[in-house]
Amino acid sequence: MQWQNRAHFFGFAAQTMRRILVDHARAQRAAKRGSGIPTVTLDEAVALPSGPDVDLIALDDALNALARMDQRQSRIVELRFFAGLTLQETAEVLDIGEATVSRDWASARAWLYRELTRS
Repeated sequence: MQWQNRAHFFGFAAQTMRRILVDHARAQRAAKRGSGIPTVTLDEAVALPSGPDVDLIALDDALNALARMDQRQSRIVELRFFAGLTLQETAEVLDIGEATVSRDWASARAWLYRELTRS
C-alpha cells in the first residue's frame, strides 16, 4: 500500500487497530469458554476521568454514535486512543491547531465518559 501522506498512514493505522481490538473483544464475548470480555486499561495520556477500564465493544458503539454527531471528535479519539498519538501529533495528522484538538479531545472524553458510565 502506498501512503499519500503521514495523515493517511496514521488514519489507516488507527482505524485498523480499532477494528482488530473490537473484533477480538467480540470474539471473546462470543466464545463459549473464557472469562468474559477483556478490558483495556487506558494510560494516563488518554484516560477517561474516573474510568480506568473500558469495554472495547461499548467504546466502539459510543465512538460510532459520536461520529454521527461530530466526525472530527471521533477521529481525534481514534487517533489518540487506538494509535497512541499525542495532542501535537494528532493536530499534525488532522492539519488543525493543537488548541482545537485539545478542546475537542476534552469534549469527546466528557461525552464518552457519560455514555460509557450510563446505568
